[in-house]
Amino acid sequence: MTNTPTPSLVNIPAQRRSQRRSQLQPPVPGDWSSWYLTDEDDMGQSFEQMDCVALLLSSLEHLIEQRQWANVVAGTDIFFAWIETKHLVRISPDVFLMPWRSDRPRPTSVQTWKRGHNPPSVAIEIVSEDWRKDYEELPPKYEQLDVQELFIYDPEGAARASTPGIKPPRGARRYALQRFARDNEGVWLRTHAVDGACWSSVLEVHLVIVDTEQGPRPRLSFDPGGCELVPTVAEHERRLKEVERERAEHERRLKEVERERAEAADQRAEGERERAEAAEQRAASLEAELATLRAALLARDSPAKGNPSE
Repeated sequence: MTNTPTPSLVNIPAQRRSQRRSQLQPPVPGDWSSWYLTDEDDMGQSFEQMDCVALLLSSLEHLIEQRQWANVVAGTDIFFAWIETKHLVRISPDVFLMPWRSDRPRPTSVQTWKRGHNPPSVAIEIVSEDWRKDYEELPPKYEQLDVQELFIYDPEGAARASTPGIKPPRGARRYALQRFARDNEGVWLRTHAVDGACWSSVLEVHLVIVDTEQGPRPRLSFDPGGCELVPTVAEHERRLKEVERERAEHERRLKEVERERAEAADQRAEGERERAEAAEQRAASLEAELATLRAALLARDSPAKGNPSE
């Protein structure tokens, strides 16, 4: 797997963003209060939401490190405000990636009218129990914030999609994943509403749904089938430990094979020495036997040669 160049994490010029914000209108003419978000309003997540956020955020942090992206930061639950006169008109993404210089401390909140404060390049939201409100209100808020990509993951939609035979109630279609982005003309559109994988043009990976013991979970993946997931930091560390154990086992086995080979070579040398000694002993025995036979033959022939009278 090769590292890819750092993507353009802010593709909307600041001047265009400023022009758009100058044209913003409240949801109800003259009244922004329905979009106010206080600290208390932003509190509270289900265990499923927290699990989804933890998986996505950790995978995103690993992706940043793996691809060596500079001056970006991943985070969760930070307020983003975009109207200078209405600080409470803001949103707090469940997971986001945004440009941020590495030599500055990470912000506790972002106010996009300030220099260096940019909207997220990617935002991922986990649908709450009030799913209709999330479906209806999240996209226009992120449109005004000028996010490049918004993904909305619906646990209930994913659960229904992964359960054969379960059909959604009439008029209540829910999707596992939705993607919102601007087209070439700058129009904010829902580009995908799917129960499977969804491509992120900013992150250059897929968002997929995987089945776990706890139920469906959104994950980042290098392939649309979810066979090569972007690991979380913990998963990556476990894999490194597994690789280290495998390397240690390989080195141990290599030393064992070398020892066995050395023992076999010693045994061959010992066998050759024993065979040489046996051959020498056999040769000496044959020499002795030959000498004995010669002596016996000489002794038999000696009397006939020593009696001239016969």
